[in-house]
Amino acid sequence: MSGNTILTVAADESTLCRWRSWFKERVHHLAGWLASIHIRYQKAFAEDSSRLCQSVLLRIWQYVGDAPGWLARTVRPVVNSNNWVQTRSAFLS
Repeated sequence: MSGNTILTVAADESTLCRWRSWFKERVHHLAGWLASIHIRYQKAFAEDSSRLCQSVLLRIWQYVGDAPGWLARTVRPVVNSNNWVQTRSAFLS
C-alpha cells in the first residue's frame, strides 16, 4: 500500500500467516499471468526489461495499482481467464 496508511483486518495471527503463505506460494504465478493477460489485450510483444529488475510485488502493482483492493484486482483476472492453479479438491459423500 502506498503511503503510511495502516490497514486493520479482523483476523487472527494464524489466518494472516496462512494468507501470507498462500500469497508467497503463488506470487510468481500471479505476476506471470498478469503479464500474459496484459500482453494479450494490449497487443504488446515483449515484457519491458526494466520491470524484470523490480520485486515481483512491484511488477504486480504496475498492472493493478497499490490502492486497497489490489489483491482482488490481481486474483480476479487470473481466475476469470481460467488460469487459476487449483490446489484443493472438494469431495461430496
